[in-house]
Amino acid sequence: MDIKNMNDYSYFDFLIKGLAMNLTDENVELMTRIAWLHYMEGLTQNEIGQQLKLSQPKVARLIDKAQKNGIIKISIESPLSNCLKIESTIRKQFGLQDVVVIPTPQEKEIYESIGRAGAWYMEKVLNNGDLVGIAWGRTLKHLALAIRSAKVKNLKFVTMVGGLTSSASLNPYTIGEKLASIFEGECYYLYAPAVVESEEIRNFYLNERINQNTLQLACQAKWSLVGIGTVDVRYSIYSLTGFIDYHELEALKQKGAVGDILGQFYTIDGTILDTPLHRRTVAVPLENIQKMHNVIGVAGGEEKADAILGALRGHFINILITDEKTAMKIMSRISVLEG
Repeated sequence: MDIKNMNDYSYFDFLIKGLAMNLTDENVELMTRIAWLHYMEGLTQNEIGQQLKLSQPKVARLIDKAQKNGIIKISIESPLSNCLKIESTIRKQFGLQDVVVIPTPQEKEIYESIGRAGAWYMEKVLNNGDLVGIAWGRTLKHLALAIRSAKVKNLKFVTMVGGLTSSASLNPYTIGEKLASIFEGECYYLYAPAVVESEEIRNFYLNERINQNTLQLACQAKWSLVGIGTVDVRYSIYSLTGFIDYHELEALKQKGAVGDILGQFYTIDGTILDTPLHRRTVAVPLENIQKMHNVIGVAGGEEKADAILGALRGHFINILITDEKTAMKIMSRISVLEG
């Protein structure tokens, strides 16, 4: 297969079909990362082991295996090399804990591919008994669908935002139930709509003891999965599900909104907007999200570049999973804004 046509394939399809080796996609990914860190960034095997939480002998074995399987030649012959370079740049630019950048698939496959990458990441980092906060959205829906195996058990999931009144498959309730089933765990819910009619109704829901307990639990999550929304009426979940209308979305854009996390909107420099909508939203406040560890933003598509950039600048996420073209557009936007 011609590497120039790799965007015709999803990330994991390319690893399996394109490399045509008897290796799992996890092994190819791990060997490529180790090869990059060792040969391109000059890290020792011990340093790589510490960074990736592997023993030095295992690092050495994987380097040897990568050479035997053709990933390492004179240079790193892998479609991920450019993605890894972008990962390193974004990680350093924003001081992130981790970044995963995948080759951009065809437009119609963006949610599925980013979801698969998110699933791979979660399978890699989760441990028995972990507490995981979850939001909603198309990408998180596909993440839940892409989990292939449950090597860990007894996970607890907690919703960080109220539910949708439509599009049940995108609901945090549905996503949480799916994940809890896979990992033989349980899910705790916010029993309220994501957006209600008034601040008084919101306060009523927030004063319910069960919801107070759920919100407190969400703030204690070891890992949190959030989507990143855009203010583009064609892509905004809030607009598509009828929570906010066109005029309200346009008003948010006039105030400088570029994106939202958990239904709370912010500007490209990461400033949280002061808007009546937030006083009708039942969710963990973004001010709390800024204080949390391991908040994973799972989002892709070039139309979300400004939304992701605003989330990075606002320190709402500290782990990013996105695609190559979106990541490159983010870097380009940084150059324009700071140039």
